[in-house]
Amino acid sequence: MITKKEMQYAFVIDKEGKKLSPTPVDNAWYLIRKDKAELIEQYPMVIRLNKTLPQRKVDDNPIVLGIDDGAHKVGIALVQRCKTKNKVLFKGVIDLRQDVSKKMDERRGYRRYRRSHKRYREKRFDNRGSSKRKGRIPPSIYQKKEAILRVVKRLNKYVRIDKIIIEDVAIDIRALTEGYKPYKWQYQKSNRLDENLRRATFMRDDYTCQMCGKNFAKLEAHHIVPLRDSGSNSIYNLITLCCDCHEKVTGNESEYKEKFLNIIEGRELDLKPAMHVMQGKSYLRSELKKIANLEITDGGTTANKRIDYGISKSHTDDAICITGLLPVDTVDVKEVTIKPIRTKKKNRIEELEGFQHRDIIRYTKRDGTKYEGYITALRIKNNKYNSKVCNFRSFSEKTYRGYGFRNLTLINRPKGLMFI
Repeated sequence: MITKKEMQYAFVIDKEGKKLSPTPVDNAWYLIRKDKAELIEQYPMVIRLNKTLPQRKVDDNPIVLGIDDGAHKVGIALVQRCKTKNKVLFKGVIDLRQDVSKKMDERRGYRRYRRSHKRYREKRFDNRGSSKRKGRIPPSIYQKKEAILRVVKRLNKYVRIDKIIIEDVAIDIRALTEGYKPYKWQYQKSNRLDENLRRATFMRDDYTCQMCGKNFAKLEAHHIVPLRDSGSNSIYNLITLCCDCHEKVTGNESEYKEKFLNIIEGRELDLKPAMHVMQGKSYLRSELKKIANLEITDGGTTANKRIDYGISKSHTDDAICITGLLPVDTVDVKEVTIKPIRTKKKNRIEELEGFQHRDIIRYTKRDGTKYEGYITALRIKNNKYNSKVCNFRSFSEKTYRGYGFRNLTLINRPKGLMFI
């Protein structure tokens, strides 16, 4: 069975750095072989022509960037308006980092431990000015919006972006927690029995342990789905337990989850992704406006276009529909995964055998099996040979440890963003 080859384009600039229309990758390699162009970057592929094109010969067909925002994945697509069918130039998925909150907790623990040993000065209070400034975005959300901006700026460096269209994310948190669409007046009325969630839980459960039935005991408001497992801080996720039952359940929440949810007629909600998309969108839009003209669309319009033209649902295909430039010649364009790279490195060895941390490599085994991934660690073994080895992670997220450099081939050295 012959599979259809996916289309792939290379970005083109002339000798003066003027942004030209992208060309198919095969044509880009042909220009390089004929010494008519030179390779600037391979991932994404960028070539520079050895001549300068006059402005009148530059293709001015508009190029639109579509962004399908999300909490874990963000779809982006570049589509160019053409005379017959529009052309998809680039599509990719930004794999957003999810470890920022955990790393901040670790840093907080180290900081508190260090400061607890500074006995020569008094404890300070209310000295977190940066945390209270107006318009502040939490770091776990801010880095996600910055990752999108980094990708857009990188693309805009090599290709002309005439317009950016982003889907307006409007998630009704109240409808998610209630399980139905409330009336307008219900939004102004609190859905709690009291402003204090703990007290509201006790009042709903009639100040009675819902496990053993005690009502003359010290009570606790227990999270059915723990906060560490992305459980919501909602009355639909809280149940009243006495101290003894709470101690019994703690650490074994999964065993009692279904039972407790049935007792309070609650539901398992993960509101974190919705909140991460909703927060910071004003900041993202204001920054995108500085790059190109910005337009806002809605999810209903995107879904209708996807259905009308028979396009499957995915982050990248939704981004194509968001541009509004349908129909296109083909959506079978090679999809790229983009991973934002942290600026801080913890590697102790900067370079080993010509390889660096985060290099994209290919490892070939003796039987011809090939693994592609990126280096996560460089180290020298503590043996009599002082063997030089590396750890790398494949693109399927499997980790390989202690591999030598003999069968390693460097594919690309990413700069701030890893295009896979």
